[in-house]
This record gives sequence, structure tokens and C-alpha cells, in this order.
Amino acid sequence: MSIFRKRAVGGWCAALSLAIGPAGRADEVAATSAAAEVSAISRSWASENASLVDYRESAPSPYALCSQGGGSSLMEEMEAAMKRMADSGVVYHIITPQFYQGVADGGRDRGFEYGGKVDQYLVIDGGKLLGVEGFGVTTHVETRYGQDVNAEAVGMAPVNVAMLYPNAGEHDTAITGLTLTQYLSEDWQVSAGKVNALDMFYALYPQTGRGVNGFMNASAIIPLGVGRVVPLSFMGAGITKFVDGRPTFAVMAFDNQDVTTTSGFDDMFDNGANIMATYRYYTMFGGLPGSHMAGGIWATGEYVSYDPLSFVIIPGQGVGAVKQHGAYSLIYIGEQTLWTDGAKDGRNVGFLTQWCLAEEETSPFAWTCNAAIQTKGLSRSRPNDAIGVGYFHTGLSNDFVNSLSPVFDLRDVDGVEIYYNMSLAPCFNVTTDLQVIEPAETQYDTAVVAGLRAVLQL
Repeated sequence: MSIFRKRAVGGWCAALSLAIGPAGRADEVAATSAAAEVSAISRSWASENASLVDYRESAPSPYALCSQGGGSSLMEEMEAAMKRMADSGVVYHIITPQFYQGVADGGRDRGFEYGGKVDQYLVIDGGKLLGVEGFGVTTHVETRYGQDVNAEAVGMAPVNVAMLYPNAGEHDTAITGLTLTQYLSEDWQVSAGKVNALDMFYALYPQTGRGVNGFMNASAIIPLGVGRVVPLSFMGAGITKFVDGRPTFAVMAFDNQDVTTTSGFDDMFDNGANIMATYRYYTMFGGLPGSHMAGGIWATGEYVSYDPLSFVIIPGQGVGAVKQHGAYSLIYIGEQTLWTDGAKDGRNVGFLTQWCLAEEETSPFAWTCNAAIQTKGLSRSRPNDAIGVGYFHTGLSNDFVNSLSPVFDLRDVDGVEIYYNMSLAPCFNVTTDLQVIEPAETQYDTAVVAGLRAVLQL
């Protein structure tokens, strides 16, 4: 199989290196999402001594099901059938995360809720199925049901980012990602379609977890300051430059509308376009891999200004806000593998930090940051378990705070999250999660949010 064909399977999510790139996989547990599993890019570091490899040639198998071998079983038959489908160019994958999470103390409201998701991925390898080398299609269908405590916990720091899709607070099913990719050569790729933002981050930084593995709070998973200019799901197209098999430079243009539950074609680019550009530099420190990525997002459309001086009294309508032309966010993401077990591939400790600076007049955020240490297989007796501890800070825009000061008294948000992800089978893991968050609203006490997450992949 050619490199073109292997790389095409990854689809849009793996290809969009314009936001971020592969990392040390400190939290790449057994039950990873199909977007990363079928992506060759999601395994940038794959050797026992953490030496650099071409991840285009190191895609993991997406069929880590519950079958253990040694006889016939329904799961083994399913696994064999899925492998036959993949051999013909079609990968189908289901992930069913379940959540039981609640506010144990403080926050807006006490109580626990149960909810869940069904994530379905359909990936088409154009080389195998259609004979078109380098072409791929990735589809992500999400179903959400039950309840969550995002509204009951704290503002400005969603405690369960996965439950924001496809429609927060509602029972719904939608195609949140449908993207096409075409490799023009070994080093250039073009992509277009409907992009799921969390899939994009996760496929290129597996330790971010997408809320299904690793951390659950949105502030610990993504640079939250981009929220004003990067919707949950959006229509866009871009081009990526690879150097030695690694995404290095990319540019993308996309619509600023959130199209999570719509086709995305209605009113496309009516409010201008957003342009994203990034550059990533790879390093080896002490024989261990790392990287540094810097980028920017410029929005050409009109956004409501939070500057209090921009609010005007409109006769017959009351108080209105003036719109400002343009908005921006600047981001930096750094990662470094701190330790790997030379005797057993996969056991490692990694560090990840994300920083974002946003325009205060148009964004509720002035700057945001997070930092986390995650480890996989810290104990030799539990090689597939993962542990993570992270801190995040969300600095609110002064303009945003002042504009709401007559009604709300707001402050910056600080939080800590810790999780333990226990692998019970190749297809099943259970995570305990604890978050302690200082809410944005000063009238509420520090929130203590506890949760359980169970993930089954088929």
C-alpha cells in the first residue's frame, strides 16, 4: 500500500495540521476515537526509544475490540468483518461514551446527571475503493441523549465538552463532520468540507482526548480563547505542507457560522471569512520529542463589540450594541515528552500547554492558558491505564466584564482537573474525574465537580 493511500484514510480531521500537530501521546489510551485511530498522523512518535518516525507509515489498527483470540466469538467475527471492510476501503467505527457527572459542592446548582453519546465514524479510502490515490472521505455522525451539568456547574468553563455536541442540552443526531481530502504529492494536501473542531484537535493531539479520553473540561482540552472565531463545526478548505512526513505549515479559510446541526451551505460566508495560518517546529530534547506551534486566526466579519461605549439607545428598541469589523486570536501550543519506558513501547509521561490571546472588544476572553501532565502506563501492572492532572486559567475581557457589570459581577476563571482512566478491556475503559473550579460569577462558591465516564468502542 502506498503512503498516499494510507494517508488518505485519515481524512480531514487528521490532515488539518493548521491548528495543531501530533504529540507525545501521553493519554493515547486503548479506546481512542476512530478519527485518530484511522489517521496515520495521530501516531507521530511510535518507537521504544522515542526516536522520530514518519507517522504516515505508522497508523495503528482501528480494531481494538473486545475479542481476545483463542476461539470463535461474536466480537471476533465482528472484528474480522470490519477488517474485510477496511481492506476494501471502508472503515466503520462506533464509540459510545456514557457520563455520570455532578456538582458535589459550590457552583450554580447541586446534583448529578446522566447522559451519553453515540459517535459513528465512516471513513472511505479512495485509493482502495475508487482507485483514486490520495483521496479520502471522513464522516462523523453524533447522537446526544440524556442530561449534563454544564449549565449547573460554572460559567465560562464547560465541565463536559463532549456533551456540547451536536446540540447542547438537547436530544439530537447530526452529521458534525463531513470532509474530503486529496494529497497532491507526498508533501502537499488539500482538504475541504464540514469540520468538527474537536476532532481536528484530537486527531493531531491525541492527548487532548476530545472529552472522551483524558480531560473532560473544555478549558483543559482546547485553547478556549479561540471560541469566538472557531465554531464547534464549520465549513472550510485548506492546504497543508508536510516536511519529512510531519505537518509543518498550513493555511485555511472557513466560514464563521456554527453549522453543527445544519448543512452549512445556507448563508455561507455572508459574514465574511476566517483565515487561519500556523507553523509548527519539531524538536528533540534529551532524546525525547517535542514541538512548538504558533498560529493566528483573523475573522473578517462583523462581531458585537463588548466595549461599553459601543452600546447605544435605539428608539423603540432599547439598548443595542454596535458591531465591529474584524476579530482575531493568536495561539501557541507546546508539547514535550518527559519520559518513555525503553523496555515497553507506550508507557510515557508527557507535558502539554496551550495559550491564546484574543481581541478584548469582540471576545469574552482576553487570554486563556492551560498546562497538563499526563501519563500512560505509569504502573507496569496497568500498562494501558492513564492519569492526568491539569490547570487552566481563563482571563476575561475587561470590556466584556464592564459591559455586564450592571447585572453580573464577574472574575477570571481558574480550575484544576485530575482523572484516572482505567482500561478494563481493549474496547472498554472507565474514568474517574474530579474538577475544582473558581466560577466566573463571584456570587457562587468554588465548584467541586465529580464524574464517571465509561467508553465502549465497537
